[in-house]
Amino acid sequence: MTRVEFTRKIVSLLNDMIDHGDEPIIDYVKRSLAEQQRLFALGRSKCDGIKKPSRHQYGKGMDVYFINEYGSIEWSPEIYEYWHKIWEKNYGGAKMIEWDKGHFE
Repeated sequence: MTRVEFTRKIVSLLNDMIDHGDEPIIDYVKRSLAEQQRLFALGRSKCDGIKKPSRHQYGKGMDVYFINEYGSIEWSPEIYEYWHKIWEKNYGGAKMIEWDKGHFE
């Protein structure tokens, strides 16, 4: 999937989420090598940016989180599992990474 295709599809997914009544927020779409290496060094990514680059470095990965009724991030796995199934089925996106549920690529 090209970066343009990814952008179109992720925007459609975000619109689906909003139309469904969820409140998504986006985080980390495009990362520099330095940022990827910083996250790897902190243990927040399994991609070192060189030997194993992240899809974020190519603008083909995005983290999506949901705001709950209390105004904080919802960590319940069900909402992430639901939207990853839609992402895979309707948009050809990758399967959910179990340890990084908010990541869509």
